[in-house]
Amino acid sequence: MKNFLSKIFRKRAQKPSPPPPPKQEPVQPPSVALRHEEGSDKVVFKDLVLYDAAGAPLIDFGSVTLAPGDRMMICGPAGCGKSAALSAMRNSWMLGGSGEITVPPEIRFVPQEEYFPDRTLFGIVCAPDPVARFTPEQVAQALTEAGLAEFVGAMDDTTKRGEYWKNTLSGGQKNKLSIAGIFLHAADTKVLIVDEITAALDAKSEAELYPRILERLRHGIVICVAHHAVLAPQHNVIATAADGKVSYTKTPPPALPKPPGP
Repeated sequence: MKNFLSKIFRKRAQKPSPPPPPKQEPVQPPSVALRHEEGSDKVVFKDLVLYDAAGAPLIDFGSVTLAPGDRMMICGPAGCGKSAALSAMRNSWMLGGSGEITVPPEIRFVPQEEYFPDRTLFGIVCAPDPVARFTPEQVAQALTEAGLAEFVGAMDDTTKRGEYWKNTLSGGQKNKLSIAGIFLHAADTKVLIVDEITAALDAKSEAELYPRILERLRHGIVICVAHHAVLAPQHNVIATAADGKVSYTKTPPPALPKPPGP
């Protein structure tokens, strides 16, 4: 009996182990086709749908074409996905989607909470370009027009009271610093995309600076996400997100208001 069991165990030991199952590669979600078209001055969404983390449709932007002079405001409740298209236009929407976006390469994107590197105010306003591209006079003018004239004398400083600027500026001042960057780069920007750019501004500053942005970008397209209904009349395309779908109300581009002040 002992010999019989020994033979069985030896046969089992000699039997080759089954090969491991093939490694399952993670399934990549389908992605939006983003095309940068040289020489174009339009933004085109074609059958644009963006997905959530579960791979289900989050928001359907459908199809729309924006031309120079168009100002589109995207509005809707928090969490509905209205900022998702802005991410997709930067090729940074990682959850997948379908459809196409066509944009010119000359885009400037300003998020709600912009990252301010540990550099001088001069360098922050010039970013992402090197500081050598602009003169001190150009940067000083941009700061002044954005309501930061009191910082012109400190624009070559890296810190304030020993702290980097990102730790000392208020929310409203950060908004204004982002707007100064918009002014400085306006001539080379065909599409400006802003996400709650006036969220931390007081009503007076918002009423002064947002029309000034539109005036500077009158040659291009402005797309913004905003909650403040007071901004709606300054846009000719209202994109309303509700129940997972975006509807568009489009009128001819308005005559842009002259901003108050110098």
